[in-house]
Amino acid sequence: MKGRKPLKYKLREADRHYLKEVISDRQLIQRIANRARALLAMDRGERIFDIIEWTGLSRTGLWYLWQRYKDRGVEAIYDEERSGRPPVFSPSGESSD
Repeated sequence: MKGRKPLKYKLREADRHYLKEVISDRQLIQRIANRARALLAMDRGERIFDIIEWTGLSRTGLWYLWQRYKDRGVEAIYDEERSGRPPVFSPSGESSD
């Protein structure tokens, strides 16, 4: 068959177990669980087209997820700290007039 051969995506054994535990946690934010499911599906050898269809990720989003996994390990499923205004404000009760 002509054309490029698909990449083999393989997770480390410990990472595979951790991601399965993350998915089984019913209190988890959905986007984090989807990222974990996507990594496990890539590890199983599922087609990229099928993964992006049921996760809602774009093809490039899935590629970036795999790159983050290679760089950071299982921490790739979690959002990184972002600069700027904090998402939660402490209630001070005083106005700064």
